[in-house]
Amino acid sequence: MTNLESWIIGQGLHGSDVASLLSGVAERLVGEGIPLVRAYIALPTVNPTIRVYTHVWTRSAGTIVEGVSHERNDNAFEISPFAYMMRTEQESCHWHVHGPDADRFSVFEDIRGLGGTDYLARLFSFGNASAPDLRGFGASFSTSRPEGLRPEEVARIDALLPLLGLAAYRMTLFDLTVAMLDTYVGFSAGRRVLSGAIRRGSGTTIEAALLFADLRGFTTLADTAGLDLIARLDRHLEAMADPVAEQGGEVLKFLGDGLLAAFPITEERSHESACAAAIRAAQIAFERNEAVNREHETPLSLDIALHCGDVFYGNIGAAGRLDFTVIGPAVNEASRMEALCGALDCSIILSDRVASVSPVPVRSLGTHRLRGVAMERELFTFAAG
Repeated sequence: MTNLESWIIGQGLHGSDVASLLSGVAERLVGEGIPLVRAYIALPTVNPTIRVYTHVWTRSAGTIVEGVSHERNDNAFEISPFAYMMRTEQESCHWHVHGPDADRFSVFEDIRGLGGTDYLARLFSFGNASAPDLRGFGASFSTSRPEGLRPEEVARIDALLPLLGLAAYRMTLFDLTVAMLDTYVGFSAGRRVLSGAIRRGSGTTIEAALLFADLRGFTTLADTAGLDLIARLDRHLEAMADPVAEQGGEVLKFLGDGLLAAFPITEERSHESACAAAIRAAQIAFERNEAVNREHETPLSLDIALHCGDVFYGNIGAAGRLDFTVIGPAVNEASRMEALCGALDCSIILSDRVASVSPVPVRSLGTHRLRGVAMERELFTFAAG
């Protein structure tokens, strides 16, 4: 086993990113006397926004990583060497980018611009029956030698690629796990799960400002609208969720046509600061929701309740299906407050704990009984509302 192979194994065990892995391999191959000008790895992923990550190493720029979105035109891939190899069921190809093959693929022009003379392409399959979108990876190498890579250099690269693929696969799976947890359970909750907070019933009690939002009239509209309503709902939920993240909060759960979000109160963020952040998130959400409404004939009003209190933050559910969320009386009260928006003819309701530190002028809505809560509570709304 050579030093390079040992290094790749070490990266597979302890490395954290594919870009550093590719740079290290390419630079070490150059150090062995192979005059590479470009090395490339493409790895598919399972991500709501990114379809594949491409990694391109060049001598001048190092490794550049680009995420290719699902929306990007597929034509670029369809005319690539890898698409050709997939169509013709080839795992190995080696072209010279001058002469008869010069115009075969557009990437060859890029190779020539770097001073390259050939394009060695390889496809590897992972064979994941349960994860078909993670089906494998593509790699390519180009050299500046006039005659291209020599047979012994091709053999050297081929011997390294399985190790390179395994190391890249391990890193990709970890990144995928992090991305999926961030997407589906939230950033903070995802990090807690990765750190081992996975036992049912485990968690902690925290104090937080809570934001409970819901679209008024969506259920009625859903009874008559078609599937295009889902795309519209995504826009409304984005209008609610993005301001939460921008103000340092976290969406804990989407609830059909609404959401529950929390702004934890910590040593670094006071009660006043957390409530102010929740209020700013609500104000921005109203503005963005109205922008979505202007694109449609039937508007959907947004109702928001802001409350503050102690909640249990942790794993709830069955042994085989857990949810990392918050529960407690404060969550229930926020839900009951939001349900009063229609009856009180206002789009936002604040509890006294939020209203007392509000940076925005508020006015009292009087005392009201919340379902399931013994004592009446004084509720507030924005003074300009």
